[in-house]
Amino acid sequence: MKKVLFAGIFFCAFNLLGQKTIQFADPLPPNYTLVDAVNKSQFGSYKSTNSGTVYKFDESGVYIVSTLVAYVTREQLRESATIQLRNGHLFGINKGDSIPCVLEGERYYYGIQHKEVIIGSGSLHQMSKIDNNNYLINFHVGNYFEPSILTFESGKMKIVHGELNYQPAFEQLLKITSFEQYGSMVDIVTPTAEQWPSLRQQLFTAEALNYLKETE
Repeated sequence: MKKVLFAGIFFCAFNLLGQKTIQFADPLPPNYTLVDAVNKSQFGSYKSTNSGTVYKFDESGVYIVSTLVAYVTREQLRESATIQLRNGHLFGINKGDSIPCVLEGERYYYGIQHKEVIIGSGSLHQMSKIDNNNYLINFHVGNYFEPSILTFESGKMKIVHGELNYQPAFEQLLKITSFEQYGSMVDIVTPTAEQWPSLRQQLFTAEALNYLKETE
């Protein structure tokens, strides 16, 4: 029994280490124009139906907004010359603004919004527009790109991340180079415009992540 279990574990580990994946040499799709923002009608914040993740779209780009939870103790508050508590809000943490807080035990918990730039100033990720409702975000990983497709429809947005595990159909793509990463081989490929329609069907087969537009 132990030998069978060990053989199974070894086989699984070998498969994981031997897995080949792909990345793309250039942003997808081929011959499409890169854009800095989505259509104005799609501006706004979209919250995940399964988590607290929020994507924000505006004229300056695309962002992921998250809330970082922190706290200040009663003792720190008493001794602080800059932080004050009034009517359930902390003053002095964010300059010129107050933050709602909740007391639990000896700690006042509060949340600070953090905005991570996905498309915009300082980001190496690239976005291309397929049509009025579909965009590709090409995430810059290392020196290459990994695509995710965004679709807007009726106040909703969904994201499907590319399936990058190697498939036989990828043999048709021009391979630029290969390298080993974390025990697996990565092929850097570049498709032609003619290969893109079928490649799109093969890449984006994962389950969609759904987001609802928030009312302002």
